[in-house]
Amino acid sequence: MYFSIITSQILILALLAVVGVVATKLKVITEQVKNSIATLIFNITLPFLIITSVSHVEINKEILNNSILVFILSSVGITLLYFIGRASGFFFKLETKKRNIHLLHTMFGNVAFLGYPLFSALFPDGEGLLYAIIYHLTQDVFIWTIGIFIFNSSKKVKFSENLKHLLNPNTVSFTLGAIMLLLGIQFPDYIYKPFYGLGQTTIYIAMLYIGAVLAQNPMIKAFKKAEIYALSFNKMILVPFLLLLIIEFLTKFTGIHIGEIAKTVVVMQTGMPCMAMIVVLAKKFDSDDLHATENLFLSTILSLGTLPLIYLLIQFF
Repeated sequence: MYFSIITSQILILALLAVVGVVATKLKVITEQVKNSIATLIFNITLPFLIITSVSHVEINKEILNNSILVFILSSVGITLLYFIGRASGFFFKLETKKRNIHLLHTMFGNVAFLGYPLFSALFPDGEGLLYAIIYHLTQDVFIWTIGIFIFNSSKKVKFSENLKHLLNPNTVSFTLGAIMLLLGIQFPDYIYKPFYGLGQTTIYIAMLYIGAVLAQNPMIKAFKKAEIYALSFNKMILVPFLLLLIIEFLTKFTGIHIGEIAKTVVVMQTGMPCMAMIVVLAKKFDSDDLHATENLFLSTILSLGTLPLIYLLIQFF
């Protein structure tokens, strides 16, 4: 059942992205509008999606244990991606800026813009989204520490400057939602319904944003670059498979057990296509933002096939 859901959901998300591409080509979505969409998502709709989803999960011991394991396994997955991305960058002998983008895009996936809508549809009760958010927060820790260090490898930036990025509307919403969850506090219906509805719009406008990003540059050359195919294979097939093997090993030989929903989310989050925010950061830090856009473009297209494949692999473990 879930396999048909994930296939249809990816097709729905792809169709929404196409609308974003067409709207951008017709100049309905301009550069200013695109940037405003991103601001709207991160500062309004996404925080409401997080707090309404997390606060309404029915908490129990299993979910708490799964949450801890998701955090640990998320860190393991991102670490694996780091080493494989670094080796791959050197193998293709990429120049410094391209090698840094190659590494960062191997490590970090579109776990919010694509992951949240996907897991909201797959697991409507909110448990899947809870684990997706934990993965996202773990990834944020890596981005604003190791990630920014990679961008600034030749510059001097204070560690405290990187850490301040961890405090944002989304982490605040998650913290408030988690407190409400643990204390058994829920919004009354007249507050919950409008907040929940506003949060759900993230699913649609996030895909418009991805479509707008993909429409920005002619991407035909991306199809001819072997390093992007290697990046996509490493992050969207190889490492998720390795993470599945690690989970299977832990289950069989240590007695540690992770729930099916948690396992599905952490493995699929690890296998998400390249992160859209890296394109923005590449421009900000004077890196190769065109190469970053090519990575995003091709990996997102390939994910239409790899995400159902990874989900199918999960069913065999």
